[in-house]
Amino acid sequence: MRFNRGAIQRKDFSKIRASLEVQSLIEMQTGSYAAFLQQDVAPDKREDRGLQAALTSVFPIVDYNHSAELEFVNYSLGESKYNARDCIEHGMTFAAPLRIRVRLIVLQK
Repeated sequence: MRFNRGAIQRKDFSKIRASLEVQSLIEMQTGSYAAFLQQDVAPDKREDRGLQAALTSVFPIVDYNHSAELEFVNYSLGESKYNARDCIEHGMTFAAPLRIRVRLIVLQK
């Protein structure tokens, strides 16, 4: 390997000169995570996929006597308590609170 101004110079010994472009794996992961969260989409406009689909698959929750029901309304993500740099320096996670709004329906018989 030869170094050229901080970049690694690669030597190609293959007989076929066609090469594939390397995809950005970080960009693929962040894009997938953003699609999972649908954070930039209004709560009433979210598609039934990702976190929205996971939550709607669990709800509604009905009690044993069928006298109350808990319905899922929407969810929101809060802001992280610390910035990314502080988390790296102090060995903390870059966690943010997930808030779920539910509706309690009490059925009278």
